[in-house]
Formats: sequence, C-alpha cells, structure tokens
Amino acid sequence: MRSLPSRSAAAVLAATVTAALTAALAAAAGAFAAPAPAEQSAGRDAATWLATQLEDGVLTNFGMPDIGLTIDALLALHATGAAPAAADHVADQITANAATFSYYEIDYDNDGDLDRIVDAGSTAKLLLAAEVAGRDPKQFGGLDLDAQTRALIATSGPHHGRVRDTTPEVYGGDASNTFDQSLAILGLTRSGGVPDDVVAYLIRQQCPAGGFRLNPDPAGTACTSDAVPDVDSTAIAVQALVAADAAPGAAAAAAKGVAWLQARQADDGSFVNGPQQPDPNLPSMPNSNSTGLAGEALAAAGQHAAADKASAWVAHLQLTTGPDKGALAYSTAAFATGAIDDMTRDQWRRATAQALLALAQVPLGEIGKPITGSPSASAPASASGSASPSQTVSASPSASASGSVSASRSASASASASPTPTSTTAAPGGYLPVTGDPILRIAALAMVLLTVGVVLVVAARRRRTP
Repeated sequence: MRSLPSRSAAAVLAATVTAALTAALAAAAGAFAAPAPAEQSAGRDAATWLATQLEDGVLTNFGMPDIGLTIDALLALHATGAAPAAADHVADQITANAATFSYYEIDYDNDGDLDRIVDAGSTAKLLLAAEVAGRDPKQFGGLDLDAQTRALIATSGPHHGRVRDTTPEVYGGDASNTFDQSLAILGLTRSGGVPDDVVAYLIRQQCPAGGFRLNPDPAGTACTSDAVPDVDSTAIAVQALVAADAAPGAAAAAAKGVAWLQARQADDGSFVNGPQQPDPNLPSMPNSNSTGLAGEALAAAGQHAAADKASAWVAHLQLTTGPDKGALAYSTAAFATGAIDDMTRDQWRRATAQALLALAQVPLGEIGKPITGSPSASAPASASGSASPSQTVSASPSASASGSVSASRSASASASASPTPTSTTAAPGGYLPVTGDPILRIAALAMVLLTVGVVLVVAARRRRTP
C-alpha cells in the first residue's frame, strides 16, 4: 500500500503554498483598483462643490482664511481630478501663505529679537501639498520644506525620530502627534526618502492590538494600552507605513493596523472616531470624516471590499439636488436637515474634504503621482507648474464634533509634490494608478509555485511506495 507523504514533503508543500498565497495577496494589495463609477462620480461631485466654496482660491472659517482646510481642498481636487483650474489657483494661494502657515515669530524670551516657532504638522502638510500639486517642495513660498521638515526630527533622547514642534515650554511645548508624524513620512518619502528612525517612532505609537494612539507618551515610551488608539490616527498611520513600506517593520505594522481597522468597521461600512472605549454618557456616532479616512486606508492596503463598504456609506450622505449638490454631510443627523446654512457651512466643507477620500480611494501616498507609459505621457504641465487633473488625497484628524480635519493643534493638514516630469502624465479623473506587477502575472507565478509543490509531494510519495 502507498504511504502518506513524508513530513518533510508536507512541510515543503505547506511552505510553497504559503509563499504562493503571500505573493498573490501582496500583489493584490499593491495594485490599486479604481472604485465603482458611481463612487467616482460622487467623489467628483463632492470636489466640484468644494471648489464652489473657495473665495479667491482659499476656504475660510467664519471669514478668516483657513490654509489647513484649503490644503484639504487641494488634496480633494487632485484625488478626483475635478476643477483643475481651481486646483492650480488653490496651489498658488497655499504657496503665497506657506510661510505664515508653517511658522510664526514672537519675542518669547524678551531679548528684543523675534524667535521663529515652527509647527511640525503645518510644515509636513505643506510638504505633502507641494508634492501633490506638482510644485518644488524645496522652493515653495520661499521655503525649503524638505529641509525644514528634516530639521524638526529629534536626533537623540527618548523621542528620537519624532518630528517635533519648536514651541517653547512657556507656550505649552511640543504638541506634535501621530498625524504630524504620518504626514511627515508621507511627504519625505516623496522628497528624498524618509529616515528609518522617523518610521520607527511612528511604529512605537502602535498599541498591542494594532491601533495607533494620537498622542505620544511624554516619556517617549511605546504604547502599551489598547484603551487609547483611535480610528483616525490608525488610518493616517497605516497610509504612511504603506508609503514607507521599505522601512524596517513598516509592512508588518501596516498590516496589523489594517486588521485593527477592519475589526472596528460597522456592518454598514461606517466608522466611529476616537478611542474605542467611548464615554458611556456620550452617544457613539459614526461620521463621514473618520469613515472617509479609514476607507482610504483600507483601499491603500488593498482591502477593496471593506473600502467599498465605507464608500457606499459615505455616498448615502451626499446631497444630490439643490444649490449645494455634491456636499457630504458629517453625520446622518446633519444629512437629515437637508440644507446648509451659514452656521453649518463650515462643518459641511470640512466633512466633504475628508469624506470624499473614501469615494476616490486614492491612497495619500499616491495622490498626484504621475503615471508612466500612458498614451498622453508627453502632456505638459500647466503654466503654474502643477500637473493636469491628478489624484490627490487629504489627511487630518476629524475628532471634533464639527467635523473638522486638522493635522495638529494648529489645524494643519498635509500635502506635498515634486515637479511633474514632462515624460509622464498624471491620472485623469481621479482614477487610481496601476502599480506593481499585474495580478494575472502574479497569479501565474502562484500557480507555478503550487505546481512545484505538488510535484515535490508526488515525488516523495513515489520514493516511499513499496
């Protein structure tokens, strides 16, 4: 009689199958798939509405220019390919306000000289914005945003690798957080490369179950409590780690973060922001900001079924008629009002800018990147230096009840871009770039590996047959 395969042959088969499946899954995660046409259309409608809210290329907050929110709008326009002329004008206005957004000057030590205080989140958000818009981040509004961001990296001590504010203790000290760190990684990966220690510091903010906390421990210790992670911080961190996947530990940390997000997605596709042990005295309310950012992170990790569920939930909060057609509500309660007035318009703007990321499903690390080898690869950039309709995405926390999207305490957000080469063209209409090997090629490789495993097992069995 014939015996069963030997243990060594079975082990070879198991290892071969695992390798084949891992290769296939890795390829699936790396090849972004465009969302359904209905979601793409909804995303463009949302971005088009957002463009109507601009005042001379800037979004305002109760009459005051809000550059952080304006960067969110820039990312939204590039993510969907909507209103390219408006996107160029927005980029010009962000450039003009870059210096005052990145830092402020004050004589805090009373020595008669003004001291520059640089905000990490604002600077990192500008870096990403410049890159997304196709501008030179080393010459953006009179700033070298690459050098300025790198200068904020702590080089020693318990917070080694942290991208920090330069705020003096008299004004509260450093208040940089996981959003700021993630935005810096997203920007630096596209501007000369991100140092491994910066990625390592972000990974230290990951808690045991896989979620990321918003605020680092004052002593610089790693996260040890699963009571503090939140959806928004995890979503932005995952996208930063996906963009920096070559750094030690990045891919594994991203995968763990994705699993944590999936475990917290409701059956209807929505997400609730904040630590996952909410105050029992407060209602647990899903919102479009958190769902938009989490849905984008799921898409970045290749979890398209989960990303599509998030997209569908967000799409149900979109106004489809009236003067504000395309706007996305922050919550079902806000959507139920059916109208936008002067008191609620700011919330709708902030919600729309981040919620539409679930509709566009363009990862933050890919927004605005050119696609090579397309028929229109020789298309020139616009006169302002930004690429033609391109993909872009925005990131920033949405923890507030108003649906705001701030990247740090200064309400900054991120975006960066390098000049678009004339030999490439950005993806039109917000379609996702095709990266990595084609799925069919990887599937073929997987089949070959499986076949080899089967052959090994058969050979082993024949050797042991009487």
